[in-house]
Amino acid sequence: MIFVASAATTYEFQDPEGKYTFKLTFPDEDIVGFDPVCHVERWGDYIKLSVDQTGENQQIGVDTKIEVEGVDVKEWELIKRSYPIKRYYNSSDEFVLSYSSGCDQLQYCGVHALYAVKVSSKAPKGSAILRFTLVASEDETDDFFIVPAYEEIECGETIDFTLKKERNGIYSDVDDNEVKWIVGQSRSLSDFRMNVIIGTIDNAGILKSNAGVFTSKEIGTCTVFARMDGEIKAEAEVVVKCPCDKEGDLEEVIRLYQLRIPEGPYHRDLKAGKVWSSFIGIKPGTATNLYSNFNDEYGEFTCGAYQHKVLVFLSKMQSNPGECHLLSGYDFGPIEGSYSAHHATVVYPKGTDWKKTGMVFDPWPQQKPEVMPIGDWEKIFSPIAGDTSPGSRHKYNTTKDPNDYQYAAWTVASDMVQDTASLVGFGQCPVNIMITDSSRRQMGVVDDDEMVFDIPGAFITRMADEEGGYLWYFTLPTTNEYDVDITAFDDGDFEFFVMNTNTEQLQHYGEHPIKKGEIAEVELSSEDPTTSMTLPDSSEVIPILEKPVIPEISGNSSVVKDKGLPGFELWMAAFVIFLITLVRRS
Repeated sequence: MIFVASAATTYEFQDPEGKYTFKLTFPDEDIVGFDPVCHVERWGDYIKLSVDQTGENQQIGVDTKIEVEGVDVKEWELIKRSYPIKRYYNSSDEFVLSYSSGCDQLQYCGVHALYAVKVSSKAPKGSAILRFTLVASEDETDDFFIVPAYEEIECGETIDFTLKKERNGIYSDVDDNEVKWIVGQSRSLSDFRMNVIIGTIDNAGILKSNAGVFTSKEIGTCTVFARMDGEIKAEAEVVVKCPCDKEGDLEEVIRLYQLRIPEGPYHRDLKAGKVWSSFIGIKPGTATNLYSNFNDEYGEFTCGAYQHKVLVFLSKMQSNPGECHLLSGYDFGPIEGSYSAHHATVVYPKGTDWKKTGMVFDPWPQQKPEVMPIGDWEKIFSPIAGDTSPGSRHKYNTTKDPNDYQYAAWTVASDMVQDTASLVGFGQCPVNIMITDSSRRQMGVVDDDEMVFDIPGAFITRMADEEGGYLWYFTLPTTNEYDVDITAFDDGDFEFFVMNTNTEQLQHYGEHPIKKGEIAEVELSSEDPTTSMTLPDSSEVIPILEKPVIPEISGNSSVVKDKGLPGFELWMAAFVIFLITLVRRS
């Protein structure tokens, strides 16, 4: 029985189980009638909506808004036959839907007309589905479509595509000799593999008789086009996946990682006797970061640059048909430690918490490809977080936890390099630092597991020194005055420097013993570089003022095209302070 639509533009239907009311609104009053139960062979019962072919919708489709009462828009998806138009996470509720002309045999025109609104099982009353189809009664043109319209296959498999046409409900295949098949818009699974050919397709002719046969070559996605008389008539999408006949092999991934990720130049120069004597004995990674300020070749092996190399290695492996199975069952992504100051990459079993199960691929500390459990890495670079750099945020599964962003000491690399003058400080072992400005805003340690960053334009970070203490770096705008509390969490010695980048004058407060729980205090001001430090015994230390001299480091430099994500390599002023410390101790 056909019901005639009224002038209203909104129609309400219930799913077969009566759980929800679905509202379909057509603002242009394109619907002229509907059949509440229209059986489509092989597909089930649909609500058949009759479309008025007159007007603009004859060219572009039917404007439609969909709502489900009591259900959030992100709790339902819209399916066109088997291809998703809107997924659950998408917040769209307005669409332009195509329709079929005539279509007495609807099972053959589902690519144009068969739709389903699927409600998630997470919705208030559980899952549900409403099926509907849009059909026009008259059509004087051919509608073309490719079967199948969307397909997922494993690399190496083939698909037989067919171009079909429909007019007034009559369907027929198009002669292969009239069709020019094209594969375009190929996209690799890896952002680092360009100009790939996901697959090829045969065309009819004397030498090619299997027209429309798509053969997959690489992993990724592509679009298949059918062209007639120089005009594209229809398109289909193909997703080529990694073959699933082999198990993942993390040991082989690690072996290839150790073969393909290069050592940094530090080891080469050390063997050649070219490493500055003050750098011998410190971590190769730290020495590399210091050298990177003067030699571009070393800039390719800072922590951020190494992270980029590892991500490229894993991404290319994941999209390579011959190696992708090695990562079967595993996921990976960029991570950060030491309040965003250090960068590495983690590999972990899919569906698990990388902070508990991950293996960290981090070549930076020893300047050669090494792997360690996430627990060991966290002891050195705590606190850890998924990479919070804008370029990686939400792209990898390591960056989906919003709580991680509390550990981001900066959000954009340029924030670290101030154009204005600043006070740059360095302190170490075994102390925590808290800085308070004249407005009582603070930056530094609240307790051993929490830090605050409330002073505008300022930055602070720390790294474990493997002796139970920390290396501290901070910058402060010269537009304020600051109280610095240096609190010991263990017995030992601490050292403290400050440099005014405006005057390039160094304030050296020296090295002093301190006991657990004791506090040393200093007031910092860009106007007065002679402010004293008060030690725990109430004695005062007047800083030694001097102009620092940076030794020239020889070596060939090369242009670096891509250093990867930011790390300590951008914090050049802090390295200058560290370098001076090494000179003094040598």
